[in-house]
Amino acid sequence: MMQSLRENMKLIIWITAIVFLVGFGILQLGGVVGETNSQGPKGVIAIINGEPIRYQDFNQLYTQMVQQLTRQRAMQEGEDSYVREQAWQQIVRAKLMEQEARRRHIQVTPEEIKAAVRLTPPDFLMKAPVFQTNGQFDYRKYLSEVDNPNSQLPWSQVETYVAANLPAQKLQDEIVTAAKVSEGDVRDRFLLQNDKLDLHFVGFSPDSFPVDTTRIGGADVETYYKAHPEFFVGPAETKVQVMLVPRAPSETDFAAAKERLQGILDQIRAEPDSFEAFARTYSEIGSAAAGGNVPGEPYSDDMRPSFVKGLRDVKAGQISDILREEKSLHIFRVDNRHPDKATGRERIKYHEIAVRVMPGTEAIRTARGTVAAYTKEAKRAGVAAAATAHGLRTFQSDFFSEGQSGNSLFERFPDVELWCFKAKVGDVSRPIPSEVGWYVYQILDQRKAGLRPLESMGREAKVALIRSLMTAKAAEAAKQARAAILAGMKLEDAAKRYRASHSGEAKDVTRNGYISSFGREPKLVGMLFAMPVKTWSPVLTSESSALFAFIDAHATPSEEEFQKQAPTVRQNILNERRQVAFIEWMKEVRRRAKIVDYRENYFEV
Repeated sequence: MMQSLRENMKLIIWITAIVFLVGFGILQLGGVVGETNSQGPKGVIAIINGEPIRYQDFNQLYTQMVQQLTRQRAMQEGEDSYVREQAWQQIVRAKLMEQEARRRHIQVTPEEIKAAVRLTPPDFLMKAPVFQTNGQFDYRKYLSEVDNPNSQLPWSQVETYVAANLPAQKLQDEIVTAAKVSEGDVRDRFLLQNDKLDLHFVGFSPDSFPVDTTRIGGADVETYYKAHPEFFVGPAETKVQVMLVPRAPSETDFAAAKERLQGILDQIRAEPDSFEAFARTYSEIGSAAAGGNVPGEPYSDDMRPSFVKGLRDVKAGQISDILREEKSLHIFRVDNRHPDKATGRERIKYHEIAVRVMPGTEAIRTARGTVAAYTKEAKRAGVAAAATAHGLRTFQSDFFSEGQSGNSLFERFPDVELWCFKAKVGDVSRPIPSEVGWYVYQILDQRKAGLRPLESMGREAKVALIRSLMTAKAAEAAKQARAAILAGMKLEDAAKRYRASHSGEAKDVTRNGYISSFGREPKLVGMLFAMPVKTWSPVLTSESSALFAFIDAHATPSEEEFQKQAPTVRQNILNERRQVAFIEWMKEVRRRAKIVDYRENYFEV
């Protein structure tokens, strides 16, 4: 076992380095959209603040990440681009931390390296089976090997790894030292989770109390806007338009794929019972595991047009020709065809083999030229005009703030999202590659942080005004219901008469704000915690609710319980704040960084 660990030490060290470079588990940090240059330095994938990142080093990191993943499970379609993007993010972070550690003159001594090896073993050694006892890291076993003069482990490699990572670790420690936790912070968090109420409540949803919107005019909206400016402030926001230039295979790619698939079709026709086996081996869709068996019996005319046409004359028990879709080829075995008794439309039962047709080198080269031309045109005439001229699809976003776009592409390429806030209105991005094609973004509009002008917030202000009027009606109904209950009416009867949306009993309500079936209302629940036991609260309102409650019991945790949990609570808060401190620091470093990105010289995604 020691021999195996020694032989794999180099690979393990690299893989573990990847994990370390993630820092506190950060997977998506911002950064500027770097320049791209198809004539970049040979063998260089990026230049970060003047320092090159070699393609060989990047590819080695990517390959090791793939190996780590595939040892656990097979890679899924398109996952290679995701892994490659994570490798990019990690190698950029590592370089920036290395540069910052040098700037701060952070150094490590031989004594610090040996102490770190001894006191804080690298994660890959803690997970090594040779140092495990009953599935847990055994520090005594580890120390025994550290102190063994005849140890066969390559400790020099371990020390080299530790020495390479210690400056970044010391830098990280410096960054997070500002995170502090007070006694009050600990007590507030403890009470948030352990202070509890039992209550009976009656809640009213504003949605149950509509208002006549035809009577709301511009003056009413303006008055509301001026009276509630706090509702119309927000962070910086941007709106973008994007066109998609498809990434499609060429006729040559289809011909080559069809030639390969023809051999499978010939064998299936010679041995029809082999369809399921070939489907499990070659098909690239979800039904492959079931031998190509597609569940159910869809209407045949609901299938894709190419399938409707290609299967028109294929009878039950027969095999179709090879049918073509936009980026795939298909073979069908029709099992049954019959009219639906209710509608008269034909239903079809079938097995399917589907293979993807990927664009080849020539198709990619042609597409890249097309993308470059379309992007140049978009920068001159605008994304919408370029897309219209070439029959491409365009999408327009709503205003979104940083981190709130809901765009999955931004999750994989956070540099692009940051560009949306650093660029100016009218600017056009570089083409962003994906599995389906290249996306080109243009900034349509931007809002600065702070109070939004009424001209741009008229619709939102009207919606907020209508909501406030509905909430006022809900609060009035709640007041009437409360008065009726105090006068002797049963809670259930009052709730029904005055159109309450929810009512009943709620136990163990914490300051987190969840009230049984009513939902989460932390603002209102916080007010209820201030009420005396065995009393009815006044009617309380929030943006989404109006309610009142009878406080049955208030279970306040003891000081002994607090002292018992305080260390764990304190550590949890401290970890959270350290993570936030590191994330914010890294974001700022990425914002200032000058990153020249040559990745598209080497791969598309």
